[in-house]
Amino acid sequence: MILLLLAIIFIILNILDITTTRKILRNGGYEANPLARFLMRIHLFIQAKILMVVIVFLMTISNESTGIPVGILCCGIYFFIVLNNLRTIRLQLKDKEA
Repeated sequence: MILLLLAIIFIILNILDITTTRKILRNGGYEANPLARFLMRIHLFIQAKILMVVIVFLMTISNESTGIPVGILCCGIYFFIVLNNLRTIRLQLKDKEA
C-alpha cells in the first residue's frame, strides 16, 4: 500500500516538474540541468522522464525493505525540485510586474 502511494506521489511530482519547467521556459527562463537541457533539445525529455519513473518504480517494488526508503528519497528530491520551480515562476511574475 505504501509503495503504491509513493509511486502515485512520484508520478504526480514528475508531472508537476514537467508542467512547471515548461512554464518557466515559456516565461523566458532556462533549464539549469545540462542533461535535461540536452534531452529537451533532442525532444526526448518526456520519454526520459517516463523511463526514469518506470525504473524508480521497478526499483521500489523489487524489494520492499529498500523500496520504501528509495521511494521516499525520490519523492523528497522531486518535491524540492517542484518547490524550486514554483519559486522561479513566482520570481518571474514579480519581474514582469516591475
